Amino acid sequence: MKELLFVYNPHSGKGKIGNSLSDILCIFTAAGYNVTVHPTSCACDGEDFIKEHAKEYQFIAVGGGDGMLHELFRGLIASGADVPCGYIPSGTINDFASSLNIPKSPKKAAKAAVSGNYKTVDAGLWNGGVFSYVAAFGMFTDVGYSTDQKIKNAIGPFAYYLDVLKDMDIKNFHNSSVHASLSVNGEEYEDDFIFALAGNTRFVAGLTSLTPEDASMEDGLLDYAFIRTPKSLFELDKIRNTLLTRSFDPDVIISGKAPSLTVKTDKPVNWTLDGELGGQADKAEISVIKGAVKIAAPQ
Repeated sequence: MKELLFVYNPHSGKGKIGNSLSDILCIFTAAGYNVTVHPTSCACDGEDFIKEHAKEYQFIAVGGGDGMLHELFRGLIASGADVPCGYIPSGTINDFASSLNIPKSPKKAAKAAVSGNYKTVDAGLWNGGVFSYVAAFGMFTDVGYSTDQKIKNAIGPFAYYLDVLKDMDIKNFHNSSVHASLSVNGEEYEDDFIFALAGNTRFVAGLTSLTPEDASMEDGLLDYAFIRTPKSLFELDKIRNTLLTRSFDPDVIISGKAPSLTVKTDKPVNWTLDGELGGQADKAEISVIKGAVKIAAPQ
């Protein structure tokens, strides 16, 4: 019988996985697996367990939010194991699952995990550390991951973003902007930015509007978008319009694709990796790991 490791965060999504644990395990065993279950007890517990034991299993599934995906990628890549994976999302945003159309229902996600349909997706490196789908800094990361979920559920996350942009004073943008230089594809850019991302995802904080329309998780390239700090209400309107239409105007948003890029800031800034605080740095070397993880996803 094949061995399956299931690592899950029992606190994610108010215990959503735990409430469906019996159904999930029945689906896994019906697919011919002998299942080992490891509930995480603290940050990085899942990463450490996967790193140590990945080579003992023929399949690894994880359950939780995007932070659990972060731990899966880091642990699996560090282990050196070539093991297919599955994901049962239970977080509040679940960008990775949305990008791959993985069902939000635990039972449906479990069935998708053992369906035999796989995608080989890229990962990223931020100053040598692995992330699964996005590295970002700026004010939008705080809005997307720190705002009360009830507010976003009530009016929709994209409406909330537009509302924030509409109501903010131009001075507040300048107070929260970061002066940075971007080196990418042989080009150099220097400006003040309110938001920046690089990664492999179609969704950020539940939104598609912050990623390029042709964003891909399998092309061996990072998709990047750097939003310049608006200097006038006219530029602020251009940013709002470009987010509405996803036709990135180079006057306000620097975007494109590249296998790697370098970002230098005039002071250390907090970077978000997969929705979690990844570290503080004034220089970030970001690159892609092509075909890093084989993960189950609906056709």
